[in-house]
Amino acid sequence: MRSDSSNFKKFNTVYEHTVEVPLTFLPEDTVSQTLSLLKKDKNSWPNTEFIYVVDHHKKLVGIVPFRDIITSNPNNTLSSIMQTKFTYLSPNTHQETAAKIAIKENLQSLPVIDSDGKFIGIVSANEIFKILHENHIDKLMRLSGVLLGANKNLNDTSAIHAIKMRLPWLIAGLAGGIGSTYIVDQFSEILSKHLALAFFIPVIVYMNDAVGTQTQTVYVRNATLKKINLAKSLFSELKISFAIGLILGTIIGIYTKIYYGDFWLGITVSFSMAIGILSSAIIGTLIPFFIEKSGRDPAVGSGPFATIVQDITSIVIYFSVASVFLKI
Repeated sequence: MRSDSSNFKKFNTVYEHTVEVPLTFLPEDTVSQTLSLLKKDKNSWPNTEFIYVVDHHKKLVGIVPFRDIITSNPNNTLSSIMQTKFTYLSPNTHQETAAKIAIKENLQSLPVIDSDGKFIGIVSANEIFKILHENHIDKLMRLSGVLLGANKNLNDTSAIHAIKMRLPWLIAGLAGGIGSTYIVDQFSEILSKHLALAFFIPVIVYMNDAVGTQTQTVYVRNATLKKINLAKSLFSELKISFAIGLILGTIIGIYTKIYYGDFWLGITVSFSMAIGILSSAIIGTLIPFFIEKSGRDPAVGSGPFATIVQDITSIVIYFSVASVFLKI
């Protein structure tokens, strides 16, 4: 690499994942010469599907798919078969952007060139997988409300720092739980006359949270890979959630009718779950969307915050439906 490459050392950039390619070729090299050198110096050829062609100033001027090397006339020069238009990265490109480009263009590796056009190396398939893995872990931790700092990992995080990261979301969750308790207390008259309603609160809340978490995960994953169309995304999730709500609501409604022998209790639980699951799709899509629009990472806090909102919404829906169908 260039002697001034330290200027590129920025966290989460392509530079961290750039693999050197010692074996490059000149435009005037023939296919025969290229194959001969590849066989002779195979350990200098990284895991890539391309041959990289540079000029005498080390500027990348073209790439040649390896399959073209195999199938071309041995006397052809690389300049006659190389592609002069190709996707490349800057060392300062964000690593997540590199992964998106690789996925979108179905590329196993991407060349990296500096501002002068000089070939620095490639982001290989192994590094792309590594980026995707790191991104997956980061999103998972953020969805859980465990926010890692720019240069932190779980093992390096001190107890005090971990507490500061996690505690605000847990306090918010506690506040949501207290709010849910207050709401349940407002419906104490219904509970006193239909005690069986209390038995279904955990399953209603859990199923709604589970569907909401699935929706958020799908949204955050899609937002990582492409620009999201809110209307299209919301409509898609509503269709899916409607079907899920219909199936799960019917199952639990039949169970309730058989076990408790109360038709209207079964209807209440069934409708509550179906409507709650639909609300999960809306909450699970809108919360990360607005967090993203505010300029923040949609994974940051969307999980814990959406869970709080969903829990309260689930209970309100449940007892509101009970008030209608049980006529109290």
